[in-house]
Amino acid sequence: MTTSARPDFHVVDAQALEGIDPIELYPGVTAQVVSWTSPADGSDPLPREAYVRFAPGAGYTEPDHHGDSSEILVVVEGELRDEGGRYPAGSRVRGAKGSTHQPRSEQGCLLYAFFPER
Repeated sequence: MTTSARPDFHVVDAQALEGIDPIELYPGVTAQVVSWTSPADGSDPLPREAYVRFAPGAGYTEPDHHGDSSEILVVVEGELRDEGGRYPAGSRVRGAKGSTHQPRSEQGCLLYAFFPER
């Protein structure tokens, strides 16, 4: 959401986030995309920034491959887990381009995800 008071800033607040339809990634895992790419080659847009919510006990059913971009995650609420460890609220996790992991959350969590190379 761009505000008239700050046209050079794009702000997504809680109210704006409520207006973004979630996309189901896996059972119990949804993404609300706040920024999409516009690939120069005309291919389908890809998410550049999103909020990702894991319901308690949910997780990816297959590894998440970061083939086209690195991934930066910030755990906003709850705790994220993968084969590398546990990441409580406030954690920043960066997966390098070409890396994989299989995220899940026992208690549920909310993440902010950013894909800088997209």
